[in-house]
Amino acid sequence: MSAGSPLDLLSLSLRPLTAALASLALAIGLAGCTSAPPNTVGVSPGAPSAQTAAAAAHPRDWVGRWHGPGAAALQIMPATDSPGYTLTIRSAAGITSHYHATTVDDRLIFERGGQTLAIRSGRGAETDSSALTAQSDCLIVVPGRQGYCRHGNTADALPLAHGAFVAVKTDCNAASPSDTLYFDGQALSRPGQNACQAAVVGQQGVMFHLHDSCAADNTLQGANETVSVPDRHHLAVRSQTRPTKLYRYCATGLLPPSLQPTAAPRSY
Repeated sequence: MSAGSPLDLLSLSLRPLTAALASLALAIGLAGCTSAPPNTVGVSPGAPSAQTAAAAAHPRDWVGRWHGPGAAALQIMPATDSPGYTLTIRSAAGITSHYHATTVDDRLIFERGGQTLAIRSGRGAETDSSALTAQSDCLIVVPGRQGYCRHGNTADALPLAHGAFVAVKTDCNAASPSDTLYFDGQALSRPGQNACQAAVVGQQGVMFHLHDSCAADNTLQGANETVSVPDRHHLAVRSQTRPTKLYRYCATGLLPPSLQPTAAPRSY
């Protein structure tokens, strides 16, 4: 990764995150080091390979958020204290569990309830949810039962808290419109912008390349904005016409009244 990338800039400017970002880079670099797969459940002989499914073939490009039926969700982030990934799984009832996963070939392997499970790419029809049946960009945890998907025409993969983000070194209560971003789970927007649409058109670990209808250079084809997300409360945004800008999460109630959204954002 080049010295001028958003992830490098984050490690320089957000000093409390320096160690975490170094661990993220190490985790991504080691993700390709694999060994023979163990005996696992969740892998059937007739299951489609990653090459026949829409999700990226390598787990390093599964970083971010995946959505199940209702409130269920899966979040995958590089582990900060060891090689591998941290899985955060939220059930439809809102119960959250955390696991450590390692990469083996094109799978993520983790232990749950005494069983070894293998996450692989697949399609929504391989789950038991009618809400996911039509989705093709999915991860399968247990075939026929548990899976999570992304919508290709949104930025729902970004593993960010829903709400407001303000430029670093700016107090939440002193933010200006140019210092403020909102994330509603589907797209990023700025004050005064409505009906923004964004789609993830490429990904490199925690770096997401978006086509954002509300970006300054929205006439460009393909990616017009790069968003780096080291954790749910920080991001860096860069476009071809604007330098990298760093943001941190702010509770909307702390923003100036003119910047507070009319509807409370849903949080993950």
